Amino acid sequence: MPYKGLKELIFALLLYLAFSKYNLWFLAFPALCLLPALKSLKSWLGAGFLFFFLSLLWVRIAMVDYGGVPLVVALLLILMLSLFLTFQQFAFTYLLWKAIGFRLLALPFLWVFAEILRSHFPYGGFPWLLIGELTVDIPLFKEYLKVGSVYLGSAMLLTFAVLLWTVSKKSKEAAVAFLILVLPLTLTFTKEQVKAPEDLKVVLVQTYVPEEIKLNRELFRKDLPRLLLLVEKALERKPDIVILPESAFPFSADRLEEEGAELLKLSRRTYIITGLIDITDITSPKNGVFVLHEGKVVDSYFKVRLLPFGEYVPFPFSFVKDIFGAIAGVDYVSGERVKCVRAGKVKVGTPICFEVSYFSLLREFSQCADLIAVLTNDGWFRDSDGTFQHLRQARVRALETGKYLLWVNNTGPSAVISPRGEVLKLIPYGKEGLLEYRF
Repeated sequence: MPYKGLKELIFALLLYLAFSKYNLWFLAFPALCLLPALKSLKSWLGAGFLFFFLSLLWVRIAMVDYGGVPLVVALLLILMLSLFLTFQQFAFTYLLWKAIGFRLLALPFLWVFAEILRSHFPYGGFPWLLIGELTVDIPLFKEYLKVGSVYLGSAMLLTFAVLLWTVSKKSKEAAVAFLILVLPLTLTFTKEQVKAPEDLKVVLVQTYVPEEIKLNRELFRKDLPRLLLLVEKALERKPDIVILPESAFPFSADRLEEEGAELLKLSRRTYIITGLIDITDITSPKNGVFVLHEGKVVDSYFKVRLLPFGEYVPFPFSFVKDIFGAIAGVDYVSGERVKCVRAGKVKVGTPICFEVSYFSLLREFSQCADLIAVLTNDGWFRDSDGTFQHLRQARVRALETGKYLLWVNNTGPSAVISPRGEVLKLIPYGKEGLLEYRF
């Protein structure tokens, strides 16, 4: 191309739009076909940085609007995160690829190796914007999620790009790339048929409490009657389970009997699953899910994968608390283990918010769960790309685990997702509502 940096710019823009809330997933194909054409480390760094920066700009909403961080500082922090991820994903992949002589067929697997590493390191990793997530919307390619995981989806999507590249160059490697694509699909015939929970009726409650209200204790308390009325309306539909989002009420779990007495009273009519913060020990708060029935807590789960800089500040960055008041105070403490909660006749896996990003964690939940309910609060990011990237991850996890997944979000969207990763019913972003579904 005659203009310097044009290929890098086109790659970044196309891949960003594929991951954006506009869900233009088909743009991933031309973007990934450009990747082998980027022949220098400088090109890979430029393309990678612009992609990550554009795709993560939504993080500024939580920092600026709700965290009191100046916009310039927020953009600088996103820039630093984007640079770090660029070195992890793009620079690392390129250097490995260069070390083996730029062998085209190796590129997809080197890329996935980098994705796996950044999904686990450092501080538990950041498994966001993985190429394989896009396959949940692509016919045939979504089967790779079913037989493998998001990482197999990444490898196969990139292998397809390599196939197109080799065909255009009339290379003999095209036949090998084709075989690599076809062989995993044969495993789809060995997968067991998914069984839905039998005769189960659930109602999801989208509470729609804007974050500015949640962060104002007095305003949040004034909103309690409306929230209880929503639960009352859900109960009128005679469900087996009512499910509310993460940290749904203006009181903590240890204050249930005093401040949540009305909610406990409502639980005498059916099982209620809700997210609450537990500060029984004020020095060790936990983010939890509680099952209420017959006027008491009958089961609970505590989040095991905490969000760095959101729920705790990792070593050696404790000094950051002195700079940004929004993350000052006591760090959250993680739960001891993954477990499913029981609500009547069903066991429910209840990952909280960011936990849905982890393939291995959701696989653990799926081993003990009849269905999965993710409780989250994306009000921090409003209707940005981040909110819809998060929902896409839930759809990917449904396909990987072969389970029905209930996406219960404070400000929306909330959804029932099939084991095929398809949204069966949905409440859109920005309104309160009830979503009823019978299995």
